[in-house]
Amino acid sequence: MAVTLEELKAELSPRIYRVLTDGEDAVAERALVKARAWVVAQYKRCGREPDLEDEIVREAVLKRALYELYSYAENEKVARDKKEDARELLEGVLGDCVEGEEGEGVRTTAAARVKPGKLSPLAQEMGR
Repeated sequence: MAVTLEELKAELSPRIYRVLTDGEDAVAERALVKARAWVVAQYKRCGREPDLEDEIVREAVLKRALYELYSYAENEKVARDKKEDARELLEGVLGDCVEGEEGEGVRTTAAARVKPGKLSPLAQEMGR
């Protein structure tokens, strides 16, 4: 069973929930959708299939949904903390292939093969 709206609500006091969502459950539902999408994306980037029933993964979804809510309410300091919590939880399951701040994660090196005689004039000059 996916993380529910009720589980997300239980993470916050009723007053904070109202402040973060403008009193609209649709805002929280959208935060959950975005959180699940982020978790699935992390699994795919790591070459694995997500188990959304796993206790740690469910907690990561909750933390990421909280990040989405705090970000929506423009409370960036708390949002960053929740975002980091979600990332650390998934790192525990997936390792260091999980995306960090601003696209950090596994680094890959791009490589290309160029056919002889197909270099641009600038590349030809630099190759001399």
